[in-house]
Amino acid sequence: MKNIDINIIGAGNVAWHLAHRLFICGYKINSIFSLHSENAERLAHEINASVLKNITDFQPAMVNILSIKDEVYNEIITQLPHCEQIFVHTSGSIDTNVLAGLSDNFGVFYPFQTFSKNKPIDFSQVPICIEASNEFTKTTLTTIANDISTKVYFLTLKQRSQLHLAGVFASNFTNALYGLAEEILMKENIDFDIIKPLIKETANKIELLRPYESQTGPAARKDWNIINKHIAMLDNDNKRNLYRFLTQIIQEQQKKHHSI
Repeated sequence: MKNIDINIIGAGNVAWHLAHRLFICGYKINSIFSLHSENAERLAHEINASVLKNITDFQPAMVNILSIKDEVYNEIITQLPHCEQIFVHTSGSIDTNVLAGLSDNFGVFYPFQTFSKNKPIDFSQVPICIEASNEFTKTTLTTIANDISTKVYFLTLKQRSQLHLAGVFASNFTNALYGLAEEILMKENIDFDIIKPLIKETANKIELLRPYESQTGPAARKDWNIINKHIAMLDNDNKRNLYRFLTQIIQEQQKKHHSI
């Protein structure tokens, strides 16, 4: 067992994977608290932690991780005690100073990945982004990060916010486009599995090529016959406008990089 004990406030997707990874790597998780008590009970049972029924009963561990929705930080923080122990959050966009009233030792421990509870993940490959109020906090968080991942980064708030923004484009928006692709296929009773090899190959190209180098398709070729045909096939203005806008983005990217 490691000599750093941990509390986790939250039992959502990030907290779920992070708690399991910490437990597997030998860290003692003292307690789990969540506004959704059933989630806290299930997670605590799996990692041999206690369930904190009321946040006012919170007893600080050496490291206390807040992994909660951005909009409830103020509600939770105002109920926590001021102490000397370390407090961190896992948000990609919230300032570290939101924790400054709790301790002089505070920071960010941001796992940059998309998490779903029922989807296993190789946490050793998850980038951990750290920000810390002082060297003691930085050293402690770095020790934990290096134990659970091979990819550790030190980012400022501005850098972390930009990373979060980039992640929304690369993951969340892309996943929404998968959803649109699924709708198009379902209209003709085509199984979504048929497009999965294309999705995987597109993602795999990033290992070898920059995005603009791997871009293919009618927009990159400026094949307006196909582009206009596709637009006409779409069933509402939102989808048609989205197709036009993404076509424009692709062509602007191609022009920018090919003119360098």
